[in-house]
Amino acid sequence: MKKLQGLPFLRGALLRYVRKAGVLLSFFLLMAVLTATAQQEEAARGILTRKVSYKATNAPLSRVLKDLRKQMDLRFTYNSELIGRQPAVTVKVEQSTLETLLKQLLKNTNLRFSVEMGAIMIYEEKPATTAIPSPGDKVTGVVVRGQITDPAGQPLSGVSVKGLESKEMTVTRPDGLFFLIATPNEQISMTLLGMKPLVYRADPNKTDIMRFMMDTIARDIQEVVVNGYQKIDPRLSTGSYFKLKAADIIEPGQPSVDRMLQGKVPGMMIVNNSGGVNAKPNIRIRGTSTLVGNTQPLWVIDGMIRPDPVNISNALLNNLVSEGSASNFELMGNAIGGLNPYDIESITILKDAAATAIYGTRAANGVIVVTTKRGKEGPMQVNYNANVSFQARPSYRNLMLMNSQERVTFSKQMQEDHVLYNDYYAGMEEELTYEGLLRALYARHITEAEFKERVATIETRNTDWFKLLFRNQMSMQHSLSLSGGTAKTVYYASASYAANNSSAKEDGNKVYAASFNLRSQVTKRLSLDVSLQSNYRSARTYFQGVSPLTYALQTSRVFSPDDYYPLRAPSTSGSNSPLKYYAPPITMNMLNEIAHTENTSTQSSTSLNLNLDYKIARGLVFRNSSSIITDAMDGFAAADEQSYYISNTRGWAYGTIPEPKAVTSSVLPYGGMAYIQNQQALSWGLRNSLDYSRGFFEERDQFNVSLGNEIRSSKTNANVAVEPGYFPDRGKAFAPADRSRKDLSSQVINSGLDNTVSYYGTLAYSLMNRYIFSGTIRSDGSNRFGQFSNAKFLPNYSLSGRWNAAMESWFPATTLLTDWQVRASYGTQGNVVTAVSPNLIATYGSPDRPDQFGQPSLRIKSMPYPDLRWEKTYQWNIGTNFALFDNRFRVSVDYFSKKTVDVLDNINIPYEYGMNTMYRNGSTLYNTGWDASVDVSAIRRKNTQLSFTLSTGKVKNRVADRVFQEDFFLLLNGGARIAGKPISSFYSYQYTGLDPVRGIPTFGKLNGKPSNNPDDLLVYSGQLLPVITGSIQPVFRYKSFSVSAMFYVSLGSSKRLNDPFRSSQLTSNGVPSPNANVPRDYLTRWRKPGDEKYTDFPVLRDLGIDDRLRIPYLYAKSVGIDQQLITDPYTAYKVSDLRTVRNDYLRCNAIRLGYGIPFNKLAGTGLKNLTVNASVNNVFTIANRRLEGQDPEIEGAGTSALPLSRQYSLSVNASF
Repeated sequence: MKKLQGLPFLRGALLRYVRKAGVLLSFFLLMAVLTATAQQEEAARGILTRKVSYKATNAPLSRVLKDLRKQMDLRFTYNSELIGRQPAVTVKVEQSTLETLLKQLLKNTNLRFSVEMGAIMIYEEKPATTAIPSPGDKVTGVVVRGQITDPAGQPLSGVSVKGLESKEMTVTRPDGLFFLIATPNEQISMTLLGMKPLVYRADPNKTDIMRFMMDTIARDIQEVVVNGYQKIDPRLSTGSYFKLKAADIIEPGQPSVDRMLQGKVPGMMIVNNSGGVNAKPNIRIRGTSTLVGNTQPLWVIDGMIRPDPVNISNALLNNLVSEGSASNFELMGNAIGGLNPYDIESITILKDAAATAIYGTRAANGVIVVTTKRGKEGPMQVNYNANVSFQARPSYRNLMLMNSQERVTFSKQMQEDHVLYNDYYAGMEEELTYEGLLRALYARHITEAEFKERVATIETRNTDWFKLLFRNQMSMQHSLSLSGGTAKTVYYASASYAANNSSAKEDGNKVYAASFNLRSQVTKRLSLDVSLQSNYRSARTYFQGVSPLTYALQTSRVFSPDDYYPLRAPSTSGSNSPLKYYAPPITMNMLNEIAHTENTSTQSSTSLNLNLDYKIARGLVFRNSSSIITDAMDGFAAADEQSYYISNTRGWAYGTIPEPKAVTSSVLPYGGMAYIQNQQALSWGLRNSLDYSRGFFEERDQFNVSLGNEIRSSKTNANVAVEPGYFPDRGKAFAPADRSRKDLSSQVINSGLDNTVSYYGTLAYSLMNRYIFSGTIRSDGSNRFGQFSNAKFLPNYSLSGRWNAAMESWFPATTLLTDWQVRASYGTQGNVVTAVSPNLIATYGSPDRPDQFGQPSLRIKSMPYPDLRWEKTYQWNIGTNFALFDNRFRVSVDYFSKKTVDVLDNINIPYEYGMNTMYRNGSTLYNTGWDASVDVSAIRRKNTQLSFTLSTGKVKNRVADRVFQEDFFLLLNGGARIAGKPISSFYSYQYTGLDPVRGIPTFGKLNGKPSNNPDDLLVYSGQLLPVITGSIQPVFRYKSFSVSAMFYVSLGSSKRLNDPFRSSQLTSNGVPSPNANVPRDYLTRWRKPGDEKYTDFPVLRDLGIDDRLRIPYLYAKSVGIDQQLITDPYTAYKVSDLRTVRNDYLRCNAIRLGYGIPFNKLAGTGLKNLTVNASVNNVFTIANRRLEGQDPEIEGAGTSALPLSRQYSLSVNASF
């Protein structure tokens, strides 16, 4: 279905937000301009006031300047011919300023000097004036001023700019600026590794600052490959990897770096299960390699592994948290949750064994290497980035749901059809809905006139729950960085603040981050790199079970926001047993529920990295990398006694007086509930290596060998507590009743220690730059295997090669085919599930809850498994990349196959063991597929460029073995592991139509013999995860203006439609609750025989015992159970093939407009670069029509997912 929405009409509060944001941005820019202008003047004075001691006798001026350049690490720009004509100089100064020395050197000449762009410019003075020349003044030679950028418009630093005749040479600064004195009409070359060289002819008539754009050469050889352990010479790279630069990563408005990567990396799938700013996306690189452990890729920042603050899968396996409480830990983010995206220099995704084998047992899920920015030589440069975004709230516009009038008509139809209602099955006494008013009329609580008046009122109420629970929300991000330094020591420092808010009112976070890096060449042999990163993150979202999206979709619009409608009958112990019919029911009001529940967390993280390089001899370098990371997390979720959540647990509505018996039997007679979680983690790593690199045969061949060892340790301490009797309005005090303390209170303290020792070696050789061979071997040892030594150390290896066909003598020297490479690799990767132990793990129960014999109980968590082994992945990869039409058309394609053996899974065991299942190595997984990227430069002119980038990947996986007898109902939600099927496979009931007499759904395959084969009972519906993902990114540039877009495509998945309505209390009831909203399609449901020919929407009716469906599912013999499962037609209808759709979709993720202010227009402002960008995210989606407004990507109604809504962003980037 195509969802195209126009721009919202911004008024009122939203416009005030815009004005405030504009004032804030203007203030920041003004302060930055003033600061930068002062700093620029101060930098010039700082160069000239540097102290110097120098002596020369009758020396050529050119030699003196070269001596000063080397001694003081200065940059001079002058015309060599002009300097060569000057007389010899004699000078002697002691601790004099550089300005004084230069004046002495030039006092007998007509030469003058000035400081421009961090360099000293020497020029010939114009006759009859002493003024410093402007760009239009006549000087000897031609002053060439310019800025060099990449195709994305980002400044290029370190570009070598050289006059081919005068031999004058300079390099560009971090902002891409340079100036050079050339002879008239001299050819000037501009070169940089990985970029196509440029040649410009100096024109004496052009005095303005000119812009030059350098195009990239073939992607795979354009620059050094960073794998986290090494910086690999591109001539020696053989692995499959993909690199993104900083300009490719930034997505204004996105709350985290991982969400910015969607669709940009071939072979990496990113699915946003929720639109909330605290939600973590589901990331897979080349499929799934484990069933029980963490399936997320490994994050590496500046060469050191960054663990997740909390491993949710491990916590669940260890019973540390319940499924319902896991959302509290989800708030705490992932390994890069607090990383400032503007601090990133590049991200490299390592995919095949050749690229990841060096990570050993941590690489089975792929590796994402983040390299942060470093300082560059030159005066201090200030960069400021600001982004303000507005997220539009969702609406009912594209949803096929009933309005108030339609819902009342629907209720009237049910009355005409004699649909049965009673207090237990269909609801409680109320006068808010049509059903409640009709009951009140029949009971003579209201007159017929009152009935008609109140029905007319609710027919036109049409409450907009989206407007009440969501809003047009503003977010902002600010980042300020400082960088600079000398030739020996450079620095980079940054500070950032982000306030991210989703369209849901109570979902948001704030992130404060700071970083500092210092890189120093201490001696000719020793260099140090020290970096410190720290961040603090506070987050808030909804309490478990409180979902504003589900509520807006499933709640009738006849209610007013202040209505409290009955949802549960009162009970004596929190169950559904009736207390007294005259007792008031337990009521629900969503605004009240949000006000009296909370879910917050805070997280702080600090990391310190130290990298040391010591050159022992030519080509031989000792490297040391050390890191320490501390994480502290605190989570707090609570519901007080006024919430429906607590009222339902308590057994009666807040504000009512229960019977004395109800008070004594209630597990929570007073107070609320609080769920408290905190965790501290300390991780450290130490790595040492010896690297030897050398060129042979006059650098024709390249050789590299590296040997190293690594030690890693991670210690965690976690505390999870459930505390009843919580009173937030009484100083957040706790006063639990005795039974509450015994039955509900719990506290779990969990400590974990994960130690790893590793040894590794790499070898690479490039023969004539045509044939490259590489190998890696690594052995890992882990304490996770305890005293059992059978699998402590696991060797991993890889062998790979690359053929540069373009370097062969027979390769055609034409622009048709300009590059061609072929690569292949084979190797192993490993994985350890740290939550599974070879030892017996048991816990003692609470002494307040003894067993039937009055003794404390011993609870077994996991059975001993002394044969516990690593999960091992074998992967081979073959790929090629080529370039056509003078590099205008570049293609990279890889095909891979992965086999993972000894995969941990559950296996059924006899009851004699005291448990149903245990973990065991034994499953096998297969992942095969391909990934590809295509870059097309359709237009490549000086002022106009048009390019297209296509990234795509396909992954097909299957489970080879079935070692666990699945719960039948897991087959229906994608949680089952089925031999021969993909990992996220799910089944559906086979819908065969509506019963022509009764109108209830009917299903096939349920009348056969008992079987444990799902294909005998159900129909296969596909998989939840997509098979193919990809993106298309067109980019158009004209001079300083740019426009780009991102179109993301997902193919091959299937999806359940949202449940049509919320049923009444009993699950087998086929009647919508009076408080539930219903799709419009139910106005044309089955109502009489013959309707089955025109509709697939069943009759609405209560069901008796005879209407239930019996499922002939046969459990495994080891379970010791021979039983039949029972469901009802309406439950089966919701998970039938009729309610399942193919979930292919195309989403326009973003459209962006950008404008870079020309440098000559910034003259005198102190600004070196100013770029303004505007973007719209989540522009439109084209999906299956049957979804009827349901988002194809996020999880559906009934979950905690929040919607993905349209977002508008305005960002500013300024350099000073």
